[in-house]
Amino acid sequence: MTVDARNPQGQPLTPSERSRMISESLRQMARVSRYNDPRQQIRGVRAHRRRDIITPLLFVGLFLLPSLIGALVFGLYLSDRFVTEAQFAIRPAIGSADKSLRDGVGTSSGVPKEMITQDTLIVAEYIRSRPMVEAIERQLPLREMFSRDSIDYFSRFDREKPIEKLVRYWNNRVSAKLEGTSGIVLVTVNTFDAQDALAIMQAILSESERMVNDLTARARRDALAESEREMQRAEERLSALQVAVRDLRNRDGVLDAQKTNEANVRMVAEVRAQRINLAVKLALLQRDLREDTRSIQDLKAQIAQLDATIARVEREATTQDPDQRRVLADALSRFEQLDVERKNAQTLYGLVISARERARIIADRQIEFFSMVVQPVLPESAELPRRLLWTCLTVAGAALSFGGAVMLRKFIA
Repeated sequence: MTVDARNPQGQPLTPSERSRMISESLRQMARVSRYNDPRQQIRGVRAHRRRDIITPLLFVGLFLLPSLIGALVFGLYLSDRFVTEAQFAIRPAIGSADKSLRDGVGTSSGVPKEMITQDTLIVAEYIRSRPMVEAIERQLPLREMFSRDSIDYFSRFDREKPIEKLVRYWNNRVSAKLEGTSGIVLVTVNTFDAQDALAIMQAILSESERMVNDLTARARRDALAESEREMQRAEERLSALQVAVRDLRNRDGVLDAQKTNEANVRMVAEVRAQRINLAVKLALLQRDLREDTRSIQDLKAQIAQLDATIARVEREATTQDPDQRRVLADALSRFEQLDVERKNAQTLYGLVISARERARIIADRQIEFFSMVVQPVLPESAELPRRLLWTCLTVAGAALSFGGAVMLRKFIA
């Protein structure tokens, strides 16, 4: 560095002034070199860090400890859970779904598709219900399976708790859901032992099938009982009509009004034919003989007798006698009415008998089948909990919490 040897007035510097200017220049150079020294900067940052103790506390409290706790809990502490699943569907007997039309007497020869769907939903809800838990508890030591000492504290069930708590715990271990519109029910069981998972699944399937059979059996019994009641009513109606026909015959003194009427019609026709013949013969004789001759008088007497017979028969068929006896025409109309009702009753009775026989056949066989789609198997390895996944999620959550706290602190500062 060159120092000008002149003062501002252009005069040469004295030795004392020159020494002062050199000292000032050296101080400025030392100051600049001190600010540009990296070691000095690092020492300054370190000194600042020694004064900031909140960030390390946040790191330990929000990231390190949660990550360690999550790794210990999900990686080591939580008990293994073995999962088994099964799929089943409720299907009608072959041909039943397509023949589910009601006949004339109110019975059904098949199973409606709506009933199949409803029964499927009923089974799915029944698996999650208290009656299912009680039924399984009668078959298996359910409380003991879920309350062993080897199970972790968070997953263990207290066997002293009431049945309502057990049902809630059951819904955390067993799930049943309907797969879309296929009608297939997916059942999943997760327990702390592979044998327990398989045993519970088999008990669930057995109890579900029993419940479905009870539902259809009740429906079949109701259909059979209704058919028998219809048959009894039809039989009583037919018997009443037969008694009414018998009483009408006894009251009117006619065994068969239709046949009696036909006989009377034939008799009147024959008598009229005879009268016509006699009238023709009488007309021929009146051309040759007088009116007072014996043959003409006999023919007139015969014609008069035939007219009286025809009038009597017609009068019996259209009028009443002094004893208020019903005439043949009235009896015939009543016989015809009762006969029509009797024939209708006989037809209905035949249909009811056929319907009752169909209901008996349906009641004797199973109309819905519990069809397994996927059989349950013994699990070989634990699927739950997903240790690596939950550990990574815990670490990621802790890192986000720590980063957010640091950013918030800087923003506030």
